[in-house]
Amino acid sequence: MRRLAKWLLFAFPALGLLYFLAAMLLGLVPGSGRTIAGPRDYHFYACDNGVHVDLVLPAAGVGRDWFGYFPPRDFAGDISAASYVAMGWGARAFYAATREWGDIRPGPVLRALFWRDSSVLHVSYGGDPEGAPNCRAVATDTAGRDALFAFIDATLEGRPRRETVPGYGPHDAFYAAAGRYSLFRTCNIWTMEALRATGVKMALWTPFSFQIMGLLGAD
Repeated sequence: MRRLAKWLLFAFPALGLLYFLAAMLLGLVPGSGRTIAGPRDYHFYACDNGVHVDLVLPAAGVGRDWFGYFPPRDFAGDISAASYVAMGWGARAFYAATREWGDIRPGPVLRALFWRDSSVLHVSYGGDPEGAPNCRAVATDTAGRDALFAFIDATLEGRPRRETVPGYGPHDAFYAAAGRYSLFRTCNIWTMEALRATGVKMALWTPFSFQIMGLLGAD
């Protein structure tokens, strides 16, 4: 038993280092994707909370009215004045148990990392994030905008279904989503795939938020 404990003490940090090195290497390899050909007239944001990158899209009037997808009745507060809607994909139980970073516990983390948790789309209404230090402005053409919408529709499996997970505040809610969170498909991989669908240059694999923000800064 003591030998096993010593092996685990060595193995977990070693595996963590290997994971980080793999992410750094694959984060340098360009990923394939569409090319932006038309005028970049659809503008949105990618915003980083230090761990996770959300997509922040115009709430209405630019190709889609998101209030029709995520209606006011699903939210505890008044969202009628919101100009933008933020979306981020992740593990259901982790979101439910982690209202603040201080709430992080090993159980929900391990369950999420090893395919034991279903997924949700976290949706939050708010104002224009222009000028926020943790946000990057992103622009694509009409085809890229439509590809982004199609990607989100596929995540929602075509029909937004409000989850019973309580929001973190009056202006956010959770919706059932396709796929399972894991070590290899993190919340930031979902964001990377969404950005790549628009034609924005992304790397092959970016499980960390700083990788996405760095690529957007260089785009």
